[in-house]
Amino acid sequence: MSDRVSITSEIGVLEKVILHTPGFEVEEMTPETAEQVLYNDILPLPVIAEDHRELKNLLKLVTQVYETKDLLTDVLSDDKVRSEFLDTICQFLSPIEKRRDEFEKVSAAELANMVIVGIKEKKDTLTKYLSGNIFSLPPLPNLYFMRDSAIVVGDKIVTGSMANRVRAMEAVIMKFIFKYHNSFKSEGFIIDGTTFTKDQNATIEGGDLLVLREDVLAIGISERTSPQSVDIICDNLMNQINKPMTIFAVVLPKERATIHLDMVFTMVDKNRCVIHHPYILGKKRLPVVKITLDPKRNKKYEQMANLISGLRTVGIDLEPIVCGGNDPLYQEREQWLSGTNFFAFAPGKFIGYDCNSRTLEEIDKAGIAVRHARDFISGKDKIENYEKVVIGIDGAELARGGGGVRCMTMPVKRKPVQW
Repeated sequence: MSDRVSITSEIGVLEKVILHTPGFEVEEMTPETAEQVLYNDILPLPVIAEDHRELKNLLKLVTQVYETKDLLTDVLSDDKVRSEFLDTICQFLSPIEKRRDEFEKVSAAELANMVIVGIKEKKDTLTKYLSGNIFSLPPLPNLYFMRDSAIVVGDKIVTGSMANRVRAMEAVIMKFIFKYHNSFKSEGFIIDGTTFTKDQNATIEGGDLLVLREDVLAIGISERTSPQSVDIICDNLMNQINKPMTIFAVVLPKERATIHLDMVFTMVDKNRCVIHHPYILGKKRLPVVKITLDPKRNKKYEQMANLISGLRTVGIDLEPIVCGGNDPLYQEREQWLSGTNFFAFAPGKFIGYDCNSRTLEEIDKAGIAVRHARDFISGKDKIENYEKVVIGIDGAELARGGGGVRCMTMPVKRKPVQW
């Protein structure tokens, strides 16, 4: 298998994916500090770790799975890369700089773990002793939502410019993995969001960026992704493309339930998507701007009636499956529990949370088999027995973290789709 990254769709047969199994960094949260790290509540690590393990074991049946901590350990084993990495995190967090010699001495594996679970502040002065600071380098409880910190677009990389500083280190980690790991060679970065300055006012996270086809992207303008970042992507793409490309900018309300585009829309087959009806086709439907780019650096902007009709203008004709069914109450409840957030590992074969039963009923009505991950992991059933299937994982506790299966997966290589 090639070491080159390649993502030209949301649905192509999955060949490589990166995960992060949640660990001790999740238990560093308290009810008082949860909001600071973007959580509504604290999560029980044993439960979410077991549910995440179910996802990982399922994906191992169909693709090659990598762990973020292992990949970071690999790249930090090179002394030059390690030095550059320490330079970078010292720039982000100046208190770490005074302890650099200490971090130079630990192993690559120890350093990778410290960066993820956090580095406690040394209480070696009265000022520090009396301060409320616990960490010099805060833990990364959001890291298991892998999608946000980086994304592969074609054969290039976009690293996140995270909207909240507590997640900035996640993007730095992924930048170094994609820059230096031999298993993920690319043609460089479309944008490196870790280099954005505050005055650029540009933020972008991977949950807002969907690669629908080689020449079509959908990008959410949300509380996490700014229109400025879309302008930068457009300008950079026009320097790199040799044929026209289309971007659909979808303007999301800035609220907790819609932090990213993939919380209201995901593509699961060549002709199917799962949607939150009120915002995609209903009375609250979101503004959509079609941006057409060409290699001569021309840009054209057009207002679309909605995302589904807009996609039809570029030959992507999707039949929506409605999250929560026809009942507005369940539409809202299941959307909150990531009921539109599915992850496809092949056309028409995708994974979501088993707790969203009304959504799964709608998928069943669409003629797609509904099964649970445990049947395949145990060997009781085989995925290849199904032409189309949605596979549920236990995820009610994971959903409380604010994301779904797409959020927890970072695909880095898929086979091309024959449209």
